[in-house]
Amino acid sequence: MSDYPGDDRAPGSLPKSIGRYRITERIGRGAMGVVYAAVDEQLDRRVAVKLMLADFDQAPDMRQRFYREARITGQLAHRNIVTVFDLGEERNRPYIVMELLEGLPLADHLQAGGARSIYEKIDLMMQVCEGLQNAHRCGVIHRDLKPSNLFVQKDGGVKILDFGVARLTASNLTASGFLVGTPEYMSPEQPQGRPVDSRSDVYSAASVFYFILTGRSPFGARDLLKMLDAILYENPPPLTADEAPEAVQRVLMKGLAKAPNERYQQCADMLEDLARARRSLQGSILRTLQAACERYTDILSIIEERRALGRAMGLRDIDSRCDADLARLKSRFSAYAPSPTPMPATSDRLDRSVVQAALEALQLRHNAERAALAAMREEATRPREKAPTRSSGAGMSRIVAFWRNRFGGDDKSRS
Repeated sequence: MSDYPGDDRAPGSLPKSIGRYRITERIGRGAMGVVYAAVDEQLDRRVAVKLMLADFDQAPDMRQRFYREARITGQLAHRNIVTVFDLGEERNRPYIVMELLEGLPLADHLQAGGARSIYEKIDLMMQVCEGLQNAHRCGVIHRDLKPSNLFVQKDGGVKILDFGVARLTASNLTASGFLVGTPEYMSPEQPQGRPVDSRSDVYSAASVFYFILTGRSPFGARDLLKMLDAILYENPPPLTADEAPEAVQRVLMKGLAKAPNERYQQCADMLEDLARARRSLQGSILRTLQAACERYTDILSIIEERRALGRAMGLRDIDSRCDADLARLKSRFSAYAPSPTPMPATSDRLDRSVVQAALEALQLRHNAERAALAAMREEATRPREKAPTRSSGAGMSRIVAFWRNRFGGDDKSRS
């Protein structure tokens, strides 16, 4: 028999078991219930048990709705939706048994430095779209999508949690007039009490994507009435170019349209546009990467040309100077050196702002090297009596000083 305390919020207070599941620790608590890590003794499997706050004795009509919706939700089988193993009651309180995940909630994942690049952020968004599309295809609407209901596993996979407040599109057991959802990510039709379908999840998903890209909800921190008013009548602050490329901004703005018929009609459409934006971004960053690699190769050629010219001019320290320049170049821009690895295999791991900054720095270095080489050529073509001596004269000192001043400072653009 379960030994379940009356108030599990007391410090150190844990039930010994819930149903057949032996409780090992409490791993979370929210507005809907408490989540425990547990062991399924029959299958020797670690699971998560969510004990709901609702009491069937206090709301007897909830029992039928809970079992009907939980069973259908439990039939959702998708890599981006948490798997439900079992459900039951413990002292008239419903519980759901799910797979135990390892990782972090979305907000914690981002705060810990996960998904730094735009590619990683788009990947998170696309996974959410895939999971929601699967649920909608099965007739289940989440209705309360928010960062805390998204879990990022250690391998980067996203799991959508808590379909416990989801309503089935065909269900007639749902209480009317009950506001379900978190205000910051709620669709406009929810506070208005209008019919809700999959397009409401599209809006909430776009709101969460806004958070992924900016670190804030679309309408910021406000009291409830101001928040609902903003959701109904205001547009969120536009994203900056640093937060998202234009193609991704367009996806979010369409997903956040106030009128459901102006949004994406299904998550599959939003997923398709995100994939298209990713391909466009990959093409853009690949072109920038290719340009940076070409500039790197050009600089190598110019340094070697400068080495050959210096030898012909009899400059005894030309080799050491050129070797030092090559070492500095390779140290700062190693990612752009000639490599047998195809560039498309690495382009999606590079931040576009880093690549662009590197290209600009390499262009400056390229210009300085060309100017230094031109100055050497001019010095070499002067009359013999004005040519620098073998010990390196004042003319070559000016040349070296010129290009070192042009590109001699610390360069902060690193790959």
